[in-house]
Amino acid sequence: MPSSLENPSIKHINNDKDVATKEVLHQHLYQAIRQKNYFRAIQLLDYCIIQEPQNPNYYSNRGLIYYRCDQLSQAMTDYNQALQLNPYADRIYTHRAQCSTALGHWNEAIADYDCAIDINPYNIKARIHQGVLFRTLQMYDEAIVCFDLALFLGKLSAHIYAERGRTYQLDGHWNCAMGDYQHALTILTASPIQALESQIQIWIGELID
Repeated sequence: MPSSLENPSIKHINNDKDVATKEVLHQHLYQAIRQKNYFRAIQLLDYCIIQEPQNPNYYSNRGLIYYRCDQLSQAMTDYNQALQLNPYADRIYTHRAQCSTALGHWNEAIADYDCAIDINPYNIKARIHQGVLFRTLQMYDEAIVCFDLALFLGKLSAHIYAERGRTYQLDGHWNCAMGDYQHALTILTASPIQALESQIQIWIGELID
């Protein structure tokens, strides 16, 4: 946990009935997350879990924060608990798959992405992340299928074209790669995303070189 994070006490929450209401507690939590004050966010989620131990969202959210702090074992524990409480939450399977990927547990990650997609076929993020994982494992055909299906759903097109283009590039299909990069950049002219555009330009530079 970054040492610069504030180390607040939440005793006042226990003593002040107004602050202890769920609505105000959640406001404190969202503020802490926006400010990237993850230590405070975890403390608040700890308190929420004490109050509502059967609420899977608290475990899932705490798992996300642990993941962002690179505390992967704690994140995995929270995701497991969240899925025990709600085994039909596709987004939690997606988060756990990302954590498994970071841990190098490829098969577990692929299985969790499959679960997420089975529960919610419109979970585009699961399809994109699974495609990127397949590409990392040099399973290029499987990756292309993931991106093709994601494109069919019609959202996050710029991201999908970029990732599919990168897959084509690594698989040696350079014309297809350039075509996808151009599609992505065209979409980004209307809805700019600077980080994505910069990444595409880097990949195009590699392709040209």
